[in-house]
Amino acid sequence: MAALSPNPAMQDLKLTFQQSTLVFPAQQTDDHKTLFLSNIDQSLNFNVQILYFFSPNPDFPADAVVTRLKLAIEKVLVPYDFMAGRLKWNHHSARLDLHCNAAGAGFVAASSTFSLDEIGDLACPNPGFRQLAVQTLNNLEDEDQPLCVFQCN
Repeated sequence: MAALSPNPAMQDLKLTFQQSTLVFPAQQTDDHKTLFLSNIDQSLNFNVQILYFFSPNPDFPADAVVTRLKLAIEKVLVPYDFMAGRLKWNHHSARLDLHCNAAGAGFVAASSTFSLDEIGDLACPNPGFRQLAVQTLNNLEDEDQPLCVFQCN
């Protein structure tokens, strides 16, 4: 008989969302550029959700982490301007194109009442982790959803 983990997987992480917004490039970018998407890009159109866990640093309160992360994303969106773009249907070619229009990347800040130790084993799959990956930004239409969403918990 298998032994139960001392910290079984939590199903409800008790998240509180502080903000859900768009982050824009820190400088002007070429907002009229369109990138061609290959046949592989056209057919393999799905979301990839990646979670990284870091222990809190006592020298940086949560609001300072959120501010610094937003500033870093704004800087990264300058050379990687496509991450702030949108997928748009090209009626002429009957394909999706990537419009580098500086429409913004998603940014969500949230908190939990639990510490990492209380959440349990972070290496094992946990259905509760789905709460940590935002599927869409609720205030935007489907065609305006960002390609990239960053969430800070």
